[in-house]
Amino acid sequence: MDSFGDKMYPRLSSFQERGPEVSRFRQFLNLLGCLIVLPIYSVITGYTRHPLTLDILLTIFSAEYNRFMNENRRRKLHGQPQKIQDLEKASLVSPNANRGPECMAAIVGYREDPELFARALESYKNISECRLVLVGVDGDDVPDMEMIRVFQNVFPKNSAVIHIDEPFGEVAMHTFEKTSTIDGNSQAPQAYMEATIAHCCQLAREILAEHDLRLGQPDGVARLCLYQPHLHKKGIMFSSFIFSIVISEMLGIEYLWSSDSDTIVLPGSLKSTIDTIAGDPNVGGGSSGLIVHNENDTVSTKLGSVVYWSELYMTRSVSTLSGTSDCQSGPSTAFRVSALPAILYPWYTQTVLGHRMVVNEDRHLTTNLLMRGWTVTYASDTLAATDTPTTLSRWILQQVRWSRAGHIESFQQPKLYLLTNPLFFWAAVKREAGPLLGFAYILYYLITGECFAYFNWYDVGIRISYTLLYNYFRNPDRGPSNSWLWIVPGLLFYNIPLPMIHLWSLITVFQDGWGTSMRSTSEMTKRGQAWKRWNDLCFFVVWMGIVGGTLARMLASKAGWADGDIMQAVFWGILIPTAVSFYGLVVRE
Repeated sequence: MDSFGDKMYPRLSSFQERGPEVSRFRQFLNLLGCLIVLPIYSVITGYTRHPLTLDILLTIFSAEYNRFMNENRRRKLHGQPQKIQDLEKASLVSPNANRGPECMAAIVGYREDPELFARALESYKNISECRLVLVGVDGDDVPDMEMIRVFQNVFPKNSAVIHIDEPFGEVAMHTFEKTSTIDGNSQAPQAYMEATIAHCCQLAREILAEHDLRLGQPDGVARLCLYQPHLHKKGIMFSSFIFSIVISEMLGIEYLWSSDSDTIVLPGSLKSTIDTIAGDPNVGGGSSGLIVHNENDTVSTKLGSVVYWSELYMTRSVSTLSGTSDCQSGPSTAFRVSALPAILYPWYTQTVLGHRMVVNEDRHLTTNLLMRGWTVTYASDTLAATDTPTTLSRWILQQVRWSRAGHIESFQQPKLYLLTNPLFFWAAVKREAGPLLGFAYILYYLITGECFAYFNWYDVGIRISYTLLYNYFRNPDRGPSNSWLWIVPGLLFYNIPLPMIHLWSLITVFQDGWGTSMRSTSEMTKRGQAWKRWNDLCFFVVWMGIVGGTLARMLASKAGWADGDIMQAVFWGILIPTAVSFYGLVVRE
């Protein structure tokens, strides 16, 4: 950036931080690798007798490779060949044992359940490596004050509350437009982004100075709450990140932990996740594994807990065979602070085909890090506890929202696959194509009574067996209580809706709704209208009819029924699940 930006706003020394450059030759090799991946995936999926078994074996290898790499990163950081388990035990026994790098934490939320929010904040009290906790509240109306009161009750000492008149994300957009217009767009957009972020950081410094927080002093503020007019999660995250950059610079902190208002951190959550970043200078961010802390609330949360244990741990490990993760999980994410300034503005202002994106905040942060050459880790052997939806409808809507983000990040930046190992592309192909193939298989069988691809239940059984055995022996999450009773229902709970969720999220990829309401006292009294629930969940009602009809046709064919009887079975197989799901999700829930 030339003198224009320096005249307008102070320069950020960390703005140009990025990971290693990928040479043109390496990008060419990666392109060739991606082209090879497509026929290999096609052969494994359509022309082998055990595609599911091959897939789970590759997934297990990916999970083990990822853990091996993370262990090496931590060993390099601590300068001794010590096992991960020893480090974790030491951190639990003594707060100062193998303490590692210091960090600060940024927690964001909107109208959260007061009791859950209090538990989340309480979990940070004994994290010795966390020097400062920053809480961002998205809202400044009367109902939003409930979160402020919870913060003040949990942290009555060495704490402060600051109101922000205008969300910093909107300030950034106005600043970018102003600087580029005044200068006639004579420079590259990156130059105006730098000036914009520098300006926002300067505003944050001035606000902190006005409140005389004595940050870093023995009697200074160590717990800070920011609240601003309601916008969206991206809005409060942007403001929190700007203040985090400034505070980290003031305190000499290199790492930031980012989480949600419903997440409870465990004694080793921050330390182990940040150690995987600090142990490798090429890593710009990472995230930990997740368990469910409300598994006993309802049947849906119990089943959701099984899914986190049996499926998500494995699924998130697939891309790590390429040496990097494709998604930092919002409830348990950490960053190298110097990597943030350069990616915040393009992250906040992301557009796809002219449409502003606001609900794919976690995945797009990861994409921006990867596009600037950083590696992203997945600390699968480290856990934090998150909240899972208490009803089937909320679970489905959450999965749809996550899937939309996955589609956007898979397709928007094809250059990403040139910068990463071809196995990263393999993971993307598997994630996008697998559920669509499942949808086509089921629908084709319902219509024709024939299979368009090879399938056998023996292959399914082997895959499930390998999944369960590996999780029992290697997953750091010990699983839900009485897990053996819930395994089969949990697998059905996740896998039956998956194909239609994947397709519906692709069709409605530009829909910005959060899908579920917040959990504060005021929000939980609101109940959505039946027409809105139908609009949100009609795809699932239709899908349950398709699945029911397919299952009825399969059973009737196996029993040797005549064609007329098979069609009658299909009719009732469609009608009954459709009616039950419509009543349960649209009318009653």
